[in-house]
Amino acid sequence: RMHLLFHLSVLLLQIATAMALPLIRPDSIISSANLAISYVESCPHDTNTDETVTLFIHGLDSSSHTWRRVQQSLTTPTIAIDCRGCGHSDLGSPDEFTPDALVADVKSVVDSHPLLQKKRFVLVGHSMGGRVAMCYAAKHPEDISALVIEDMDIRRREVNSNFIPNFNEAKALSFERLHPNLDSVKNAFGEIGYPSDMVDKWVREGRVYEHGSEGQYWSDVHPAFRALCYRRIFDSNSGVTCWNTIAQHFSNSNAVKVYLLVAGIGTVCEQESINDMVECMPSTISVKTYPTGYHSLHGSVMEEFLCDLQEIIEDANSPHLQGKL
Repeated sequence: RMHLLFHLSVLLLQIATAMALPLIRPDSIISSANLAISYVESCPHDTNTDETVTLFIHGLDSSSHTWRRVQQSLTTPTIAIDCRGCGHSDLGSPDEFTPDALVADVKSVVDSHPLLQKKRFVLVGHSMGGRVAMCYAAKHPEDISALVIEDMDIRRREVNSNFIPNFNEAKALSFERLHPNLDSVKNAFGEIGYPSDMVDKWVREGRVYEHGSEGQYWSDVHPAFRALCYRRIFDSNSGVTCWNTIAQHFSNSNAVKVYLLVAGIGTVCEQESINDMVECMPSTISVKTYPTGYHSLHGSVMEEFLCDLQEIIEDANSPHLQGKL
């Protein structure tokens, strides 16, 4: 078996090289909270380590997997993190799930990874990941060369605004990501309240997949992450508080730019909240709406999203933004 795995890895490497795609390397670190936090690194073969690195944070019911095509399409180094409980990262105790804990997990990756140490980077957060990115930028502004928020505002969202009907929070918190078969994981999601067509979509996309050689299935999606994010982050004033702090850090800076990218179809952003975000730092923030883009802009209008992100990365690659303050 090891012999076959070796030849398979060589074949995959040859294919990736032939296609001129960056190699995707999964890895993990032990965080300051003693949790395994996983991430995926992508580096082009001729990577210049002086180039600006982009760090991606995913949203609810997701993982680093959502950024895979984006990472493979960019010519600069990227790292996509699995938030605690998602992908292959440990969840830890629900009692310790806080905005500061999520930020500390990201900081542990930043401080331990050679591509991120002693350099500023572009931070991109989608949806709930946008909130985590805001919290990170508020606490560690010295790490940021550009902040990109993908379809997320700063308004408070109450727990009962969760769009999953009859969401069973107790079962979400006790969810196990490894299941003996596909029916088992589907049934577990169904008992929590997830629609079957949503779970089927995750299977097609690779968020739920066969794991190992015994027919078991692993879910990168953890319902506890959704439940805890609503309890501890959405249903709080952390969005407004963090945004005001970011404004204090960046409003008088001509270097660090903030970008708010808004979906034109089915956005989760309210116009009043967008107006509040702009009012805090009118000279620092750029807002763009994608008329044909859905909530996942990096999935629905990927080409346009990539074009804009590449420009943001190039702009952030200015020499005066390379070192940390």
